[in-house]
Amino acid sequence: MVAMISLFTRFWQKIREPRVISVAYFFLYLSLFAGGVSALLDPPRSVEGHIGELSMTVLAAMLTFGGAVGAPSALFGIWWLERTAVFAIAMSALIYSGIIVGLHYTGTGNRLLQLSFVGTVLIMQVVRWHRIRQRPYDPDRHF
Repeated sequence: MVAMISLFTRFWQKIREPRVISVAYFFLYLSLFAGGVSALLDPPRSVEGHIGELSMTVLAAMLTFGGAVGAPSALFGIWWLERTAVFAIAMSALIYSGIIVGLHYTGTGNRLLQLSFVGTVLIMQVVRWHRIRQRPYDPDRHF
């Protein structure tokens, strides 16, 4: 039991400060990864029918890649790698936003709620980009 606590403590100490932000971004990326995998396995038919199978696969793959790369890099402050994840997720959110707008104006129903959630992800990626864009690693981290 003591060894398990010691292992957890060592792991916790390696997480980039502020840890609550790093852990929150870890779960955000993990959620986007799960969404991307889900869309790869079973694409949303309402979207895929409008943009095509290949386009939906590319969109889902970018989201999956961004989530997979972003989760560990956000946790440990590997900013050069996380920038790749931020870019992939932001591009997929931008593309998906365009699809939602197109479906809103050409189809039936209101898709503005979807757009607001996807827009929130896009804005969060812009904020994250601003926080990590200058250095390859956390400048306060001691190796």
